[in-house]
Amino acid sequence: MLRGPAVSERRLLGLFAHPDDESRIVGGTLAKYASEGGHVGLVVATRGEAGSCGEPPLCTPEELPRVREAELRDACAILGVAEPTILDYRDGTLPQVDRRELAGHLVASIRRLRPHVVVTFGPEGRTLHPDHVAIHRAATAAFELAADPGTYPEQGLAAHAAAKLYYSTLPESLVRAIGWGFPGIPDEEVTVALDVRPWLEQKKRATNEAHRTQAHDQPFANLPEAERWQALGTEYFRLAASRLPHQPRPEPDLFAGLG
Repeated sequence: MLRGPAVSERRLLGLFAHPDDESRIVGGTLAKYASEGGHVGLVVATRGEAGSCGEPPLCTPEELPRVREAELRDACAILGVAEPTILDYRDGTLPQVDRRELAGHLVASIRRLRPHVVVTFGPEGRTLHPDHVAIHRAATAAFELAADPGTYPEQGLAAHAAAKLYYSTLPESLVRAIGWGFPGIPDEEVTVALDVRPWLEQKKRATNEAHRTQAHDQPFANLPEAERWQALGTEYFRLAASRLPHQPRPEPDLFAGLG
């Protein structure tokens, strides 16, 4: 039977594609668990070199990978996230990357950090971005593969069975209400609606002040500013997999059922 961790021993790992995914999508969640004393880790697959240099430009295209890596580290410091792992893939190429290789990098991170909870994109990749969808697939596979000692033995790392895998998502009712142009999921499939308003200032700072090159491209940009941040004050998740013997539904918290 899985034994529940003390609050200060909780370990959460986010698996995402680009610098700024972590802040825009789950920044409040990462800040919440970090502020409560848990260990929050992050893997980002690219340095975001296909993104914007800012409006007006803050760097040259050649400088952008270095700048966005620095922005990511600044955002992690604001959110309380541990030193991020940045994989050496090029932005925009993840669908063409060897799937076993990409999953293997995520398996290694899971085995090193040994999280209780893993968070990543849902099948819709939030915005249907091909890189997001590729990470969704690789992370979903890695959640299972990391627990199998027969996979990736060349890593020399002990197998680890994380307790739960969550997909970041949006409920269809919110998608309709705000005129979001991308898919959500049926409201009844949302497992956790996490109130992150106490950490919203950190999320704002990470999104706007740390990720300065991307700050002009705001999430829910079709909404007035106050309404936009009100909508961003709740972060939604669907439970994709659980190794718990009894799984409460709905859940108040990503660590629900873990003690």
